[in-house]
Amino acid sequence: MRKFLFYYTIFLMTGGLFLNSCQKEQFQLDKLSDEIEIHTDLVAPLLYGSMGMGEIVAQFDSSGYVGEFGDGLIYLTYTDTAVDVMVDTLNLVVDGLYTEIYFDTEIADDPIFIGSSIGDTVHFIKSKYYGVETRGDNRLDSIVFKGGELLTEMESTFRHAGFLTISSTYIRDADGNPYTYTMTISDPSGNFNWSESEDLDGYFMRAEQSGDSSVFRMDYDFALINSGNPVNPGEFCEIKSNFLDMGFYNLYGFVDPSEVVTESGVLDIPIYADFPELAHLKLADPRINIFTENSLGIPFELSLDSVIGTAEDGSTETLEFYSGHPFIIPAPSIDMLGETADGEFYINNQTSNIQDLLNIAPHTLSYKVTANIGSQNQSHFLLDTSRFMTEVEILLPMDLSITEYALTDTLEFALGADGIDTSLIKHVVVNLSTSNELPIELGLQVYLLDASDTVLDSLLNGDPVFLASSEVDSDGKLLLASETSHNIDFPTEKLGWGKARMVTAESGGQFVKFYSDYTLDFDISFYAELRINNRDL
Repeated sequence: MRKFLFYYTIFLMTGGLFLNSCQKEQFQLDKLSDEIEIHTDLVAPLLYGSMGMGEIVAQFDSSGYVGEFGDGLIYLTYTDTAVDVMVDTLNLVVDGLYTEIYFDTEIADDPIFIGSSIGDTVHFIKSKYYGVETRGDNRLDSIVFKGGELLTEMESTFRHAGFLTISSTYIRDADGNPYTYTMTISDPSGNFNWSESEDLDGYFMRAEQSGDSSVFRMDYDFALINSGNPVNPGEFCEIKSNFLDMGFYNLYGFVDPSEVVTESGVLDIPIYADFPELAHLKLADPRINIFTENSLGIPFELSLDSVIGTAEDGSTETLEFYSGHPFIIPAPSIDMLGETADGEFYINNQTSNIQDLLNIAPHTLSYKVTANIGSQNQSHFLLDTSRFMTEVEILLPMDLSITEYALTDTLEFALGADGIDTSLIKHVVVNLSTSNELPIELGLQVYLLDASDTVLDSLLNGDPVFLASSEVDSDGKLLLASETSHNIDFPTEKLGWGKARMVTAESGGQFVKFYSDYTLDFDISFYAELRINNRDL
């Protein structure tokens, strides 16, 4: 009806001007009414958009904590290295294998030497077994030396020339030849001293078991050339041997894993530290996944002890295992020399109280890692390149209950910039329409902001609008979104404030799963009654 009156009025005005155009001098403009008004309705969008799990993804993705399972379920994850051991940093074989050999009274009493003539050479042979000292309960079967040296020192007070040959079938060079070295005693004055250092790099030494010890044999051939001088009491030949800097390329035997893998420390969990609001999450299915890489030829059992989560307020929770612990760490077998065996272990609600620990929102996680042989194979090998590494992945699927958490979005609106003169608007009714796919009950409020984001007022006076949760199936998948529509009287002068901030606050507490495609869609439109006063026509 208003549109009809509008066109009718314009027609009369136009007709009046036409009919009287030839009598222009008689037309009196001051007789026209200045109270002509045009009333109409205008419907226009104010703002629209969506919020949802994508907002959470965007917020956390900047820190690299967010991912998706194959079915779209969102999870937060954080990974750190708990143990990283390189064998070449360990001293498993003790340096300074000190040995001594004496030749003394047995020479003076030896009938062969006594009966020999000047210039005759008489041999005195001794063999000695030496234990290889290792740390802890380690047992050495064989070793390929990496670097290392054999330092031999000799002092002879016998007044005879001669030579000394040191050899061992237990030590061989890279070509398999037994170790042998001959030194000439060139000074028969009784004041002979000599030392020599030999590089053992690449030499192979095997040991045999004698009781609880690993031993190898060295052979000494001490030869004297009779000079005619007597052998007096107290004269001797002393030989000292030291194995120094005994690294290895390969080592075989029994290696006590507690000598190789033992670690303690504190892991920071920045997911909670960076985002304190996550303290309001209660997780249904938190997990800690442990991944191992092991090129040590040592199968062993790994124990996690004193795993304690500490929250920001100082409260703590200790991890307790129900099953699946200690972890049996796979290792390469002898036919996998130089290869790596991988292991995966899972700490979850079925195996532990991990839910209690992570639901205090710990900022740190202290731990102690120890290795034990347990019932595992006791024939081991190590290479100088062997490594054991453990990574800890904290996995928080968004299967949770949530309280005191809000999603926000700030949007701009400027009606004047779109060609609408807000001074023409007499009355406004705002319509707020929402479609909630989130499986949680929400309270929604719209705050009006100025250009500097200062909150000036709210669209909804009093309590926020209540939005029912969506309907989902047993797996948390969306079946039906909840939809609402609300009309609110809106003061005309607030249209020029420029910004609106949508805020949703969760009001439930039930356990739900959050998928990345969940959204809260909203549309705010206004119905305005326009009044145009043509006073100047």
